[in-house]
Amino acid sequence: MDDYKKTVNITLRFEAGKWFIAQKNPQGVAKHRFDTIVDLVDHYRNSPPSKHLKLSKIVSRPNWMLKHENVAYEEKDKLGAGNFCTVYKGKLTKKSGEVVTVAVKISLVQSSATDAESEEAKEARKSMMHEAQLMSFYTHDNVIQFLGVACDHQPVLVLMEFCPGGDLLSHLTKHGKGTDDREKMIYLYEASRGMFYLHKKKCVHRDLAARNCLISSVGRIKIADFGLSKLIDDVEGDAENTNSSNAQVPVRWMAPETLRKPAVYTTNSDIWAFGVMAYEIFSNGVKPWPDDPVKYVATQIRKGNMPKLPDGTPPKVADLVGRMWAMAPEKRPAMRVIARDINTIIKDSNQGSGMYPPDKMTINKIPGVKRDVYFEHDETSEFEESSGASVDDNKEQNDKVDKSGDRDKKRTKPSSKGPRRTSSLREKHSTDK
Repeated sequence: MDDYKKTVNITLRFEAGKWFIAQKNPQGVAKHRFDTIVDLVDHYRNSPPSKHLKLSKIVSRPNWMLKHENVAYEEKDKLGAGNFCTVYKGKLTKKSGEVVTVAVKISLVQSSATDAESEEAKEARKSMMHEAQLMSFYTHDNVIQFLGVACDHQPVLVLMEFCPGGDLLSHLTKHGKGTDDREKMIYLYEASRGMFYLHKKKCVHRDLAARNCLISSVGRIKIADFGLSKLIDDVEGDAENTNSSNAQVPVRWMAPETLRKPAVYTTNSDIWAFGVMAYEIFSNGVKPWPDDPVKYVATQIRKGNMPKLPDGTPPKVADLVGRMWAMAPEKRPAMRVIARDINTIIKDSNQGSGMYPPDKMTINKIPGVKRDVYFEHDETSEFEESSGASVDDNKEQNDKVDKSGDRDKKRTKPSSKGPRRTSSLREKHSTDK
């Protein structure tokens, strides 16, 4: 606060392991440098940074802002790695003293990187923080739980719920052949519940696939990996600048409208991808066109020449997937309808052959996973029209985004509802997974 009792923003910098107040003059040298932000604040609370400024009101540390000292992990517990981050199994000590197992995502780029690498580091951190920010809004049984961020100093740590079962794709690849269709229907149903929740929150996932669904300790399927996700308002603002030719995107899971210029992402494109994930589930982890080049695959998708679902896929599921793969986005069923229909298919199956025994589920073969219930959340009241988007709602969203992609007709402004979110670094180059 200055002499006029106005709030003043001060920029802090972290360099060579020290925190300090950034100088207006780039050549200026900070007089005081500190090991932690806490040390910096304690110093300037007693010694104001200038005669015109003083620290006044203390802002409480939010619960999601964690301290590095309360997070522990080891190299041997690495769960996975990307170009700019690594995920470890770790431990978080809560304020209560309770110690819980967590997944820790860590930025790999160091402060000593070159200018080009530093720019990529900024984008990587933005992507991590974007994912954490999105996840912080969501609490649902079938969506991975965000726990907090440790950002007092480098490296920035993003903490998430730990799922000992790993990803669904790995499970399908290893145990899919021995998994009963009734169990596979549960995978599909729980994923649909998670996606229905995200769509209610106006989140477009943009990278839905079996590899991005995790298995919790109780054998529950959870939607994860929000690196490419955006809120619908942000997708609308970005539509006119979206170019599918330079995006690193998983082509086999993409809807036709996302493979054209301008690429259009809506909840409807997620629904197309959900159909592809259904293909994965009933093919035991095999992706469509497994041996064909990406260019050929993209051409087939644009023409609507989707592959026949694997032999043994329940007929009602095949019919439902066919509706998900409608070429006109507005003709695809909303996730509310999909989840409700899958729920009905499971109930009909249970009436015909009885409830499938949980102890026979192959998901229980995964170390650290124990599922005691076959069919959770069997009520359909959550899927009533008042509780989520209808097909008509999806059509309206799709029409809005289509219009925002026409540069000559209309220019949309970035959302004013929150900070501008950045895209994942994976959008820089075209590839497939």
